Amino acid sequence: MPGEREEARHMKTVALRGRVVTDHEVWPEGTVLLEDSRIAEVRREPLEASEVHDYPGHLLCPGFVDLQVNGSFGVDAASEPGRVTELSKKLLATGTTSFLPTLISSPPTLYSEALPLLGELTQNGTSGGAEVLGVHLEGPFVNAEKKGAHPAQHIVRPDVNLLNELLDLEPVRMLTLAPELEGAPQLAKIAGTRGVVVSAGHSDAAFEPAYGAFDGDFAGVTHLFNAMSPLHHREPGLPGAAFAHPRVICGIIADGRHVHPEMISFALRMLGPDRLYLVTDAIAATGMEPGEYPLATRRLRLDDSGTPRLADGTLAGSVLTMNEAFINILTFTGCTVPEAVRMAATTPARLVGEGRRKGRLAPDYAADVTVLRPDLSVEAVYKAGSLAYTASS
Repeated sequence: MPGEREEARHMKTVALRGRVVTDHEVWPEGTVLLEDSRIAEVRREPLEASEVHDYPGHLLCPGFVDLQVNGSFGVDAASEPGRVTELSKKLLATGTTSFLPTLISSPPTLYSEALPLLGELTQNGTSGGAEVLGVHLEGPFVNAEKKGAHPAQHIVRPDVNLLNELLDLEPVRMLTLAPELEGAPQLAKIAGTRGVVVSAGHSDAAFEPAYGAFDGDFAGVTHLFNAMSPLHHREPGLPGAAFAHPRVICGIIADGRHVHPEMISFALRMLGPDRLYLVTDAIAATGMEPGEYPLATRRLRLDDSGTPRLADGTLAGSVLTMNEAFINILTFTGCTVPEAVRMAATTPARLVGEGRRKGRLAPDYAADVTVLRPDLSVEAVYKAGSLAYTASS
């Protein structure tokens, strides 16, 4: 049709040239061709376009996907949902183009205020910032014995009515739930039928019930090793069940504080890059100076060592960014760049049902590209086909 040909001639195309990171290799030279908000082509040779950006020696990666962001850069997603657009724009500097704002166990009033506002961002976008894919509810149905930084007074037993009320508020995409709790399997089934990914976490589950949960409706593990039953040679616990099960996908906080680097390397050897993904569990203190910061209804302190803790000394989230996690996983494990990219983008996207749209440089995927310098710092980020961040600005 003449009209369609005319529209195609005027469609904006952007060619990014550099070292293209595919699923299993890094091309020394290549082109990612962006056409409006999608990737049109990925080729080894130079391609022409209406706009060309050359990044010699730089890595062209899919935008990072972070499934656990309590906040960053002074913004707390739970208590300040109106500032999540601001947060989304600042996350671009870390290479993150998609994320799940995360709410720890909280009072009903916080959920009723925050979830509708975050739902609007999920539906309408963030005006050039990282995309809100939905919300990660980390609780309130967790084991009080493994509460971590969750306030004990806001942890509740599995309750079908409360879960449905929370899911009705939209836009929950992921639920962290302790599988050993009475009623947890029923909640997992309800959440699954409503398109919510259920992840085991803040749990004291022994090996057998944890393995049984993975046979059921639990698809993932929230921050592997942290706030859960330990891996022990006579009782492998939740981590052991995750390693033994053939399909479960585990998040891990690769900051070197939450999990020892050798245990991160061990987890990767056990799971591989298609079953292990990077999360930050970042809090409002990320990217900020030492001081006091919010975490939902709580206050914590970031000390001079860069460690966030509650008043009683409990480790409370992290100040990790995705680009730091990317560098760390390479350093800690000796994995390849494509494997690190799969853990930072491909695997988390697949877990939350975005595997056909996000997390890869391939035709018809979202035109979200993170450009890394040779030292792996972030040079530029393209979101929906447009330059959204550059380090030089």
